[in-house]
Amino acid sequence: MMGQAVDTRSLPVMPFGPFTLRPFAGDQLMLVRVEAPAGAKTPAHAHPHEQMCLVISGRLRFRIGDEERVLGPFEAIHIPSGMEHEAEALEAVVFYDIFHPVREDYLERLAASDECA
Repeated sequence: MMGQAVDTRSLPVMPFGPFTLRPFAGDQLMLVRVEAPAGAKTPAHAHPHEQMCLVISGRLRFRIGDEERVLGPFEAIHIPSGMEHEAEALEAVVFYDIFHPVREDYLERLAASDECA
């Protein structure tokens, strides 16, 4: 059985504060295209999902635990399950988040926003 191919720029939008998320889920893995303007921030949070982030354009500052890193194009970071983290767009940014397992909360939010449209 063949998987599914998509143009991530055309996936349904899930607004998330100043961030525009476009989730794409498999059975056990989720890819999320994220776009954000300069200054967009996530609050400090943790979740049970293992996460990786790959910046495509712009710059993104991460705090993971007590460490801070700035990522630019084609740089990636790993966030272990349960680790507190936050991010800030230092300039307009496009990046991809990868989650394992799938973020069911994102799928539920996307379904709810589709129902309201």
